[in-house]
Amino acid sequence: AKMVGKARKVLGDSRGLMIYDAVCASELGEAERASGLFDALAPITEVALAVRHMRHLLRTGEMEQAARVGEAFTGHAEANQVWPYLSLAWRAMGDDRWKWLDEQDGLVRTYDLAEQIDMEALARCLRSIHVAKADIVGQSVRGGTQTDGPLFARIDPEIRELRSVIYSTVMQHIANLSPSVPSHPVLRHRPASISFAGSWSVRLSGEGFHTSHIHPMGWFSSAFYVNVPDKADMGPAPAGWLALGAPPPELNLDLPAVRQIEPCAGRLVIFPSIMWHGTMPFEDGERLSVAFDVATPAV
Repeated sequence: AKMVGKARKVLGDSRGLMIYDAVCASELGEAERASGLFDALAPITEVALAVRHMRHLLRTGEMEQAARVGEAFTGHAEANQVWPYLSLAWRAMGDDRWKWLDEQDGLVRTYDLAEQIDMEALARCLRSIHVAKADIVGQSVRGGTQTDGPLFARIDPEIRELRSVIYSTVMQHIANLSPSVPSHPVLRHRPASISFAGSWSVRLSGEGFHTSHIHPMGWFSSAFYVNVPDKADMGPAPAGWLALGAPPPELNLDLPAVRQIEPCAGRLVIFPSIMWHGTMPFEDGERLSVAFDVATPAV
């Protein structure tokens, strides 16, 4: 923030520098200064800046204004960046539109696939490619490692088998969705085939977890559990569970998860990519999983 301030003094109050200053001030907790900067940037026409403004308004308790900012962008091509914050604003306001967005029947489902996959062979394969020694900067993993590159592009027979089973399961998930809703960011799509926008494996150790986050470039996201600690090592429930709908802590919102799902080996959870998701820390052991994003279909 200090560097941006110095740059503004030297280079003048360009819009680009004001944006950086507003975002830095908000994320650093300088609420009053950030509010003034965002006001000076009006009208906001960029989706990325609208998201930052919404984060600021949510953090300062201005839920109705946050909702108004987001609602102005729901028809934009990049609206998937806005919907997750609209969900939080609507929940905080007691506006049931969040249920229309996140609670439609069939959006979140679990599938138990252990009988279709050689789980032990898959676990050995995944462990062999976890070569990182620490968290990857910019990712949600804390206390674990994440593989690099598209996992489903690998030619290992265990990965090819997994990809085939998952592809079929995702197509089943799509077939069982609620009827198409043209105004809904997820339910408006009914593709005849899918592609994967990303795929990777995560290996968490004791006290590891994922921070709550979203995947705005995806349509559906996932968690497939390959190995999980036994209940004694995991700790009391919901330790190690998947949490859906909980906001990231830096927004200071007193909203709980709307759903918590217990992990078990062979279980696949599919949920909308715009839904907040993270995991609860667990006590000890290995939590080995695969995740992927289904690419958003062309409209």
